[in-house]
Amino acid sequence: MPKRIFIPVAATLLLWLASSGCDWRNSSATDHAISGTIEADEVHIASRYGGRVERILAREGDALTAGATLIELDAAELKARRDYSAALLEEMVNGPRREEIAAARQEWEALTADLEFARSEDKRARELFAVRAVSATERDRATSRLAMLDKQAAAARSRFDLLTAGTRPERLAQVRAQLAEIDAQLRETRILAPTNCILEVLNVKVGDVLAPNREAATLLLNDHLWVRVFVPEPWLRHLQVGQRAVVKPDASPNETFPGVIEQISRAAEFTPRNVQTRDERLQQVFGVKIGLPNPGGKLRGGMSIEADFPNLPAELARPGRKPAAPVAAAPATGRKN
Repeated sequence: MPKRIFIPVAATLLLWLASSGCDWRNSSATDHAISGTIEADEVHIASRYGGRVERILAREGDALTAGATLIELDAAELKARRDYSAALLEEMVNGPRREEIAAARQEWEALTADLEFARSEDKRARELFAVRAVSATERDRATSRLAMLDKQAAAARSRFDLLTAGTRPERLAQVRAQLAEIDAQLRETRILAPTNCILEVLNVKVGDVLAPNREAATLLLNDHLWVRVFVPEPWLRHLQVGQRAVVKPDASPNETFPGVIEQISRAAEFTPRNVQTRDERLQQVFGVKIGLPNPGGKLRGGMSIEADFPNLPAELARPGRKPAAPVAAAPATGRKN
């Protein structure tokens, strides 16, 4: 074939391949890859009681382990309250001093002796009044003194019994509850990492007064990552929760990572919103959430990836067939009515 004829024929063949949707570079390959972005769960931590920021022990971007201290708040008044409550609890547990109990016993015994003497006087006064040796006033005075000493002796016995019995259990429970409340507040003065994570954003500085429940930092839980991709409707009958997927990050094109389908959206996304024809219905896509275990820590939130589903049949993406939906990315957020 002459050279001047070969060039137009080759150009025509390339244009035909491009228009048919076939990948002329690798015509035997099938493609189920869908683009997405890795995301990580976020945790927004705060103190329930607040306080003045005294120390900051981590910086943005630091990898933290579970229980690591991020922020310490000043709590001088809480420590003083705890010392007071702890001392009060110890006093109640120990009960009255031995000297107090001894003094109460002596007071009760003294009144008991006076009571016995008053009984004798009352008896003598009644006998003398019977023979008209004393007046009725003297008899009544002896009877009244006997009744008064009887009540005083009973009160002294009750005070002695209370001291020997010690503090009431209900009162001890009240003080212990107050102490537990203060301890809970003191624990909130140290803001800790709840699990292994990365400090993404720090919202306070040393000297700031942190209000109760105000967000102090944002953490990324990098141990469990996930990516949400959008697949066309014909794929749904081949996908289910628990199936495996394969993820290839753009940062490591020669390395793949396993994933598991965790959730498939029930509601479809449409482009455009008002679907009226069959061709438009083919453009609807469904969100699929893929969980990504990250034991080696090679994956990070924000990475661009391509996800593939090994269980999909080859005919859904055979060469020469145009995808029925824009499966390369998430649907557009701005839609026309």
